[in-house]
Amino acid sequence: MNQAAVHLNLTSPTPALRRRVIDLWALVESDMHKVETGLCEQMDSPIGRIPEVGKHLLDAGGKRLRPLLSVLAGRACGLDVNLAVAAGCAAELIHTATLFHDDVVDHGNVRRGRPAARMIFGNGVSVLVGDFCLARGLHLVASTGSIAMVQSLAATVTEMAEGEVAQLEGAGDPDATIASYLRVVDRKTASLMAWCARVGGVLPETQNGLLGRFGRALGRAFQIVDDILDCALDESTTGKSGGRDLQEGKLTLPVLLACEVNPDLRTRIREALGEQGIPADRVHGLLSAVRAAGGVERARRRALAYADEAIAELAALPESPYREALGELCRLSVDRVE
Repeated sequence: MNQAAVHLNLTSPTPALRRRVIDLWALVESDMHKVETGLCEQMDSPIGRIPEVGKHLLDAGGKRLRPLLSVLAGRACGLDVNLAVAAGCAAELIHTATLFHDDVVDHGNVRRGRPAARMIFGNGVSVLVGDFCLARGLHLVASTGSIAMVQSLAATVTEMAEGEVAQLEGAGDPDATIASYLRVVDRKTASLMAWCARVGGVLPETQNGLLGRFGRALGRAFQIVDDILDCALDESTTGKSGGRDLQEGKLTLPVLLACEVNPDLRTRIREALGEQGIPADRVHGLLSAVRAAGGVERARRRALAYADEAIAELAALPESPYREALGELCRLSVDRVE
């Protein structure tokens, strides 16, 4: 596998899925190498701890889904690839910032199959390097000279912050609904996916609209799969702390769908919830009940439906290998095991 493809960590034990990953990267390999170079440049700093901490996460085999999305969308629409690369780099930096911050807020111990940065460098440094990543992403977008890209990114980061706060406020609510779950997902995850698919909002209005809808649907599918993986309770498989959502009192889609089938499960969750969430020793039993009620399978069907919804939006784009690759990226996002 080429070096660039290593970063798209959507792999599984199946050779067929690995082949699909490699094929996607081969289509835009030179563009993605520019992304990697750009990320290295943006993380440079005379303060030695900043590159060290940034490298810990950026070199840990991340998916690079967001830059790949920007590059493929830009190519599919005939856009200047330098704008697409800049958007992709900025999105990856902002996404990285959220990971640093999330692990501190959520007390995460594992990220991308290795100890979370906060476990090695401490909470303070992790938060501040996250701030650095955010600032560098904003600077990179400003350097393009595109006011539209700057304005759309400001709106997107605002939406992401609102989603994070809404998620925190909703944690510990045993009466959470699918509608409230999706409102958080749309802000916290899908907004940045949509921004990447729109290549920062610099596309013509028609393409901007359809790719925005494409990115939103893809973001929903992607987050649902993330929440399914959290139900695995196996850090060696998922590459991150397992069962964290329920421990933090967050009712994700697999849980909510299971509660529809088995109302007694919501009663059990209500009884287990304390001021600090659900004790770890009770999470495994609850997740077993979620799986027994079919919550995981039903959630996966929802993710597949959103992926299909996203792919349907692409029909209005001109035929090209890049359009086909965007569809394949949707399928890979729901087929992944990490």
